[in-house]
Amino acid sequence: MNIFDEALGVLKSKVQVRKLFHDMHAEDLQRVIGRIEAIYEEKLMAQMEIEEEHARKKEALDAVVKQMKELGLSLGDMKDLTDDKSSSGRKGKTRQRYLFRYEAVDGSSVDWEGATTGRIPADFSAYLERTGKDRKACIVSEI
Repeated sequence: MNIFDEALGVLKSKVQVRKLFHDMHAEDLQRVIGRIEAIYEEKLMAQMEIEEEHARKKEALDAVVKQMKELGLSLGDMKDLTDDKSSSGRKGKTRQRYLFRYEAVDGSSVDWEGATTGRIPADFSAYLERTGKDRKACIVSEI
C-alpha cells in the first residue's frame, strides 16, 4: 500500500483523524481546515464547469435534432451521405483485378479472378512454371 492510500485511509476515519491531530494547536488545525476547504472549492468549481459544458453541448445537440426534424432528416440520412466507396475502411491503393485464363494439368481451361500481385492458386503457379509464362501473359480481361 502506498503513502497516498494510507493517508486516505486515515482521513476517512473520524477516530483516525482525531488521533492524528490530537497534539495540534487549534490555530494550526484551522489552517489545515482552510487549505482543505480551498481544495474542496476548486474541485466543486471544476465539477460545475464540466456540468456547464455538458449542458451547453446537450442544448446544442437538441437544437440540431430539432432542426433536422423540421427538415425531415434523420441520422440515417446523414450516414447515407457520408457512406461512399472511398471510405470503405481499406487504406492504400485499390488493386486492379483481372480475369486470368490458364490450362490445368488435365488439359481443361480454368478462369481465375485476381490481381497481378499477391497469392495465386497452386495449379496456376504450376502452369506458370511449366510454360515459363509471366502472370500478365494470362490476362483475358480487366474486371
